Amino acid sequence: SPSEKALGGFWSKFDAPRRIVSKLHEILRPFLLRRVKADVLKGVLPPKKEIVVYAAMTPLQKTYEALILQHQLKDTLQSSGIPCTGKEVSENNMLMNQRKNANHPFLFGEPTTPTGEFVGEANPKTLINASGKFRLLDRLLVRLKEGGHKVLLFSQMTELLNIIEDYVRSKKWGVFRIDGGVELSERQRQIDAFNAEGQSSNNHFIFLLSTRAGGLGINLASADTVVLFDSDWNPHQDSQAMDRAHRIGQTKPVVVYRLLTTGSVEISMM
Repeated sequence: SPSEKALGGFWSKFDAPRRIVSKLHEILRPFLLRRVKADVLKGVLPPKKEIVVYAAMTPLQKTYEALILQHQLKDTLQSSGIPCTGKEVSENNMLMNQRKNANHPFLFGEPTTPTGEFVGEANPKTLINASGKFRLLDRLLVRLKEGGHKVLLFSQMTELLNIIEDYVRSKKWGVFRIDGGVELSERQRQIDAFNAEGQSSNNHFIFLLSTRAGGLGINLASADTVVLFDSDWNPHQDSQAMDRAHRIGQTKPVVVYRLLTTGSVEISMM
């Protein structure tokens, strides 16, 4: 038919480039060898297991989700006395607002007590109970600490790392942290200190990291547990984050916990 002929003519324009690429592959194949860790380190690298753990939204998160869909979140927060600007609540980026809400509603601004103190400082339990993921994280970290594990916790959002750090310090646990604002010398100092401490150390059993900070140079193989608090759009970034612990020098099986909020945009992202 005429349409089929037209379509054939369209694809014929790509025949020459396709033949060139195929020929290049034939020429280069004898000289290139692609190997992955599973091939190179057979019997050397311990296994890695990823577990997806689902957290339910809290009532506060469900309220925020409805306000986001109605484009009323910013006005409602401001009328409630919670200071928020376009930085915290983007009127044009509903997806980002939904992702923030799935992690912690205080990313839009933290309420204060009548005395002007942030509610999370006045009562750390409020910080935990505002987010389904934090409720889950609280139970998970307590159990991991009791089991003598060392944990790497990753997030894409610096503001979220601030909230997580507040939570960790409220538990009187020591914490290391690397994000885009940490100098290289300070990064290495923290890495060395974390790796030097024993597996069952009560001082610093958790290391907070930005998912995209550091490249491949960060070696934290003394940790045997990875928590992906929020997932990256690019799966390779999350895989690279896991490899901070699952790499040469690791002697224990590595468990990766990926946290997802049910009924949120995170499910669609996955």
